[in-house]
Amino acid sequence: MFCQPKRCAMNNRTFRRRFRNLSVLCALLFFFAPHPSRAYSFLTHESIIDLAWDPAIKPLLLKRYPHTTATGLRIAHGYAYGGSTIQDAGYYPFGKDFFSDLTHYVRTGAFVTALLRDSRNVDEFAFALGALSHYVGDAIGHSYAVNPAVAIEFPGLHRQYGKIITYEDSPHSHVRTEFAFDIDQLSKDRFAPTAYLRSVGMYVPRRLMNQAFYETYGLSLRSVLGNERVAFRGYRSSVRQFLTRVAYAEVLLHRKRMPPDVNTPQFREFQARLQTAGQQNHWQRFRTHHIGFSTRFYAFLILIVPKVGSLSDLSIRGPNQATEQRYIYSVNDAVDEYDFLIGTIGRVGVRNFSLPNLDLDTGFPSFPGSYALTDKTYAKLLDRITRPGVAPHVPEALKDSVLAYYANPNAPDTLKKHRREWRRVQADLALLRQKPALPAHLAYIRNLSAQSPSRNKTGPAFSEPSTLTQ
Repeated sequence: MFCQPKRCAMNNRTFRRRFRNLSVLCALLFFFAPHPSRAYSFLTHESIIDLAWDPAIKPLLLKRYPHTTATGLRIAHGYAYGGSTIQDAGYYPFGKDFFSDLTHYVRTGAFVTALLRDSRNVDEFAFALGALSHYVGDAIGHSYAVNPAVAIEFPGLHRQYGKIITYEDSPHSHVRTEFAFDIDQLSKDRFAPTAYLRSVGMYVPRRLMNQAFYETYGLSLRSVLGNERVAFRGYRSSVRQFLTRVAYAEVLLHRKRMPPDVNTPQFREFQARLQTAGQQNHWQRFRTHHIGFSTRFYAFLILIVPKVGSLSDLSIRGPNQATEQRYIYSVNDAVDEYDFLIGTIGRVGVRNFSLPNLDLDTGFPSFPGSYALTDKTYAKLLDRITRPGVAPHVPEALKDSVLAYYANPNAPDTLKKHRREWRRVQADLALLRQKPALPAHLAYIRNLSAQSPSRNKTGPAFSEPSTLTQ
């Protein structure tokens, strides 16, 4: 009736192994189905931090916080990593797409400047500088590298849309192309080793995020993300664990198909920057070429899962020599622009620093009709900030920005094609015009005061900075 102890132990191990394997498969389905990526992929965003850390980021941190120790700088580096992909946090498990739609399409520059302005210590400041790198990387990387590369890699889409293809035009082709850039560079050991990244850590300051998000969008972070602690844990584990393993599995599958390097001046500059970053941060101590069981198992799963729907994103496309050169040029350009902006912050200070509100999918300023996802996100934000029960005051700059977006009645807003939705926009605009406005920091304080009676029931929505520890 009962099994023998040895047989039971073996059966339990087999069950646990099969359950773990099934869990990984479910994770693949869960991550890629509802939460597509829409950016320079995560490894490239982190690489921009590495390339700019010693030349630009660390000097500015020490200029503003001169008593920061070496240990403090290492922790700040982890916060910079956390900021470098924070705009994508809503697209990861336990996130909400609306969060990342806002940070990519609506008041994108204002969000980053709010993070910079509201930072109170070296960790928060490093995080804000990380978010600035994402803003720069997306704006330059999409416009110069990813969007043209999709047209090159997918000739049928080129015939349909032309030489520039955005995420909106073909989401899955876009993700397959940009993720391939990461796999190409990872296969050539050009990114920081995983062991190094994990040793540095990846952190999110919740207090800063709550304040900057509310001042930019007039909504509490909790009302958009739900439990932000859970959302940020999902964000961190996705970047540091799951996606990294998927990336190495893709390397195992595709490393022999990656294009040889072209020895151009841009490539030599790129290579020199990487070598300098690697030497200064001792990457070689952490690098290993051992291929573990989990990597092989992930590669096996990628081979066998049906490439339908969002799982088609696992079937990367490219790059070739031409698109790789565009990628390398764009990274160099992004690092140069990022260094320039950091230098500007050092000269003028965060109070006098501003950024244009760009559409991060295209790299160009937002206006009605230019990008349907932007029109849709503006309308959703307008609906949320005018709902009954939302804070009675709206941040002044937010109100001005939304009203300015809809100021021209003849603008070709894509929502005009849907009469019911457009009527809703007009009704919400009437409500917004009547809503009193306050300077952003005062609106935040008023909302914070209104939240305090329910803190014990809802949890620390506006807690002091906390980290997502390793």
